[in-house]
Amino acid sequence: MDTAATSSEVITTMTDQAHFNIGGTRFSTTWSTLLKMPNSRLGRLYDGVKGTEREHVEFFFDRNPAVFGCILDFYRTGVLHLPETVCGRQIREELGFWEISAGLVSSCCWRVLYKGDSVNKTMTFLDTELPVFPNGMQLIHKGGKTSETIWNLLEHPSSSLMAKGYILFYFVCVVLSVIPDLMGVGILHVINMVNMVFLVDVLMRFIVSPNKIRFIFSIINILDVIALLACAVTLVVSLVHVIFGITLPSIIIQVFGVFQMLKCVRFFRVLKVNRALSILQLAVFKSKRALLMYVSIMMVNCVFCAIIFHWFETSGENGQNVSISESIYWALISMTTIGYGDIYPVTAGGRVMGVLCGISGLVLLTIPISAIYHNYKTLNYHNNDRENHAIDLDRYRETPKVFDK
Repeated sequence: MDTAATSSEVITTMTDQAHFNIGGTRFSTTWSTLLKMPNSRLGRLYDGVKGTEREHVEFFFDRNPAVFGCILDFYRTGVLHLPETVCGRQIREELGFWEISAGLVSSCCWRVLYKGDSVNKTMTFLDTELPVFPNGMQLIHKGGKTSETIWNLLEHPSSSLMAKGYILFYFVCVVLSVIPDLMGVGILHVINMVNMVFLVDVLMRFIVSPNKIRFIFSIINILDVIALLACAVTLVVSLVHVIFGITLPSIIIQVFGVFQMLKCVRFFRVLKVNRALSILQLAVFKSKRALLMYVSIMMVNCVFCAIIFHWFETSGENGQNVSISESIYWALISMTTIGYGDIYPVTAGGRVMGVLCGISGLVLLTIPISAIYHNYKTLNYHNNDRENHAIDLDRYRETPKVFDK
């Protein structure tokens, strides 16, 4: 009886088997396992094959066998795990082909499924902000259009030798525009041709910009235009004063003088010459959420410490008369570990609050530092990959193809 029962089970199992050849790798399972999901691609195969042929037929799919093994395990166990050796984008394509929802992936494998998304976003961000030019030592990088060639010349110093020469000329102009302010020379003695260079530069970059909306809303470009307008208005006011003797209120002149100081932001464009400094600048930009969180927490903690400090200092026997605004100023200076010493605690409670305030500032300071370091490390890592890939691709394009006739 036992022998007969065992033989019957073997025969039933053999007739219930389904065989697959996936990219040259053979897989076997049972139809009962596949019918757990009858509406999927594999489950519908059961109705497409006659009962007498199910035992001998073998299905061939030119797909990734590593992902298919995980899919068969999903049919068997109901839990979908993923291989770490396959790209997340390819995994999603395979799941789509086999009609398995990505929402069924087990939580322990979410990192595998979405690990490629952050890389793609980072690569797209770098391609937009910091393009790679493998032939950066050529005289000029010719793009598909004349506007693209001019844009690379004005915006990307690493694109060609002429672009490097232009950014050097731009740097000299920036220095010439700042030196009169540093030396205390009047605005009438500023080299007006330098401002003309900046005006032509902004207009030309706007005309040839591939994305004019993004160009308009760029912070550096906005500050550059404000500085140019302030210089132009100040020059006109000076000429009107010399010719007609009309003098505007000093407060207006001071406001335009403050706006002129925004021209120092032009130094950020010069940072594009150095790849490491450009990546650091992009890392700070990508850390804007962490910086915003840091500022928000600092403000809350600063007000909290200031209120307690104010209470200790004003209610103590040997206390001092400090206002709330002065307490907030003291808390901010203490949290940033500067400590000018113009305001300091004199009560025991105030000193304890000063210690806690300084320690909390040091702890909070790790938020922007760690975020900027992580983003810089990630951007630098992927930028090196892009540069190496661009060099290999350029060599491939220059190499004669063995299949070309």
